[in-house]
Amino acid sequence: MPSGNRICFMIAATLMTAVAPGDDCSEDARTTANSATPGACEELDSERAATTKRISVTIDRGQDTGDSFGSLFEVASTDGSVVIGAGFQNGYNTRYRADRHSLQFFVRPTDGKRSLRTEQLPRPNQLCGTYIYGRDDVVRSTYGGVKAWGSKSNSWKSEREIGGTNESMRVAGKLLTFGDSEVQFDGRTILSRPEQGSYQLFFYANGHLCFYHVNRGGGGYRAYENDAAGFSKLYACPWTYDQPVVDLSTAIVLTLPVVGETTFAWGQLNEQIVTGSNIGGFYVFEEDKWRTLRQPELGVSYQLYSTMIFHDRLLMGQYPTGRVFQYDGAKISDLAGWPPVLDGVSKSAREAQTTAIYGGDVFVGVWPWGELWCYNPDSRAWSFAQRMFDHPELSNKITHPYDLENEGADVPNQWGQRVTSLVPSGPSLFVSTSAKSPCNRDADRFPFLEPDKWKSYGAVYAITMPGHLSAPTTWTDGPTTFEFLVSGAEISMTQDGKEIGSTTLTGQLAERLGSGLRLDKDLNWGQGIYGPFRGKSIQGEVQE
Repeated sequence: MPSGNRICFMIAATLMTAVAPGDDCSEDARTTANSATPGACEELDSERAATTKRISVTIDRGQDTGDSFGSLFEVASTDGSVVIGAGFQNGYNTRYRADRHSLQFFVRPTDGKRSLRTEQLPRPNQLCGTYIYGRDDVVRSTYGGVKAWGSKSNSWKSEREIGGTNESMRVAGKLLTFGDSEVQFDGRTILSRPEQGSYQLFFYANGHLCFYHVNRGGGGYRAYENDAAGFSKLYACPWTYDQPVVDLSTAIVLTLPVVGETTFAWGQLNEQIVTGSNIGGFYVFEEDKWRTLRQPELGVSYQLYSTMIFHDRLLMGQYPTGRVFQYDGAKISDLAGWPPVLDGVSKSAREAQTTAIYGGDVFVGVWPWGELWCYNPDSRAWSFAQRMFDHPELSNKITHPYDLENEGADVPNQWGQRVTSLVPSGPSLFVSTSAKSPCNRDADRFPFLEPDKWKSYGAVYAITMPGHLSAPTTWTDGPTTFEFLVSGAEISMTQDGKEIGSTTLTGQLAERLGSGLRLDKDLNWGQGIYGPFRGKSIQGEVQE
């Protein structure tokens, strides 16, 4: 070892002896430490200062009209090894919308090298499937009764069912709930059931409550003739939380080309609200009118199962390609290789059902082999995270798992494998699975899943990757200040001086942050992976 390196090592060792990690440098401690090694505390203070970053952001979200608030900031380190950012995720996965009031803070390595730890949680039900969503930093399962996950008790707790979708979201700090053809806000009904048909798949954004009104008229999918014979209609109803009810007389309504059209996913891109129908239609609501961007086609598969803002565009999980498409506000484009196809499986009948931002990376769950993929925006590379099922063996001779064993059944592809939900909460990403539908176990009809293989369907996992923190935020009428602290391997968030979340980084990411990391001066306020900030005002500062 060269002599210069040896000297540096000896100094470091002496400092650690004089001032142990975690010791404070009070006056008494400073006197003792400096008598052993003059300047020890001063050098330790300097080292801590070099590794501590405090980013403060004051925002005014304005009136809460259901919008997704977007990014607060994003900044790279001067050496280009990491990117740090924060914002509110704008996503929707096969019915359930991401929590608009949950704030994410990430530290992302630009080389994309990350480690995952997967923990299987107790089952929320005994069905072969479940869907989950997050609200107020609580993960909820909605099939087989609504259950809330308790991390301290390591168990699921039953909650009151809302009815129908069992979906809810916060608007200005109060609860907006979507039930079976009706909507409630803060405990009062603001939209009642229709006289005919049903209201389906509610979405609130840009000050409009949107939904499908479907009356099948006793038949299957078919071209629309007249209302008496059946219809599907899209509604956009102006509404804000200070209004007692939704006034249907003010609704902007579009009658759809196919009777029975409904949706798997809504999305929001700036001033646009979009929805893709189960028959392949794509509809955009903007400037108080609906327009059709893509016509539905009977007999042609084209469905969008998820949407998620990614910088200035909307990513949408598609079937049957299993890829993510993008919408830029004017056109839809197929993104080749987003994500790749797992080696050893068929390229047919694939579905990108779920999308989420976690740790500053993009995660995508793909049917029918339960694949979980990860995309790093800096290296622009996809990596295979893991398969959420350990059976059956991969095969490109069949399209779906257990096609041969289940041949002749009413639903031949029932035992395809879904990644139904991706929900960031705290430091983890919660992942749920299902068969094609969350059915009951039937040992006589499906003996090939006995005795325990059926349990892979309806499982919930907590995946933890260093570099992510999610936390619920409090609604404020007016400005609120968030602080993001990176201190060595510790990251934390506060709102108006109160800590709302913290976690400890590990591995290579912790080593990078502990080595005197400096931030680039080019910090983008209100810009980043979560899309542009959509509140009333934003102002930030950095302390290093």
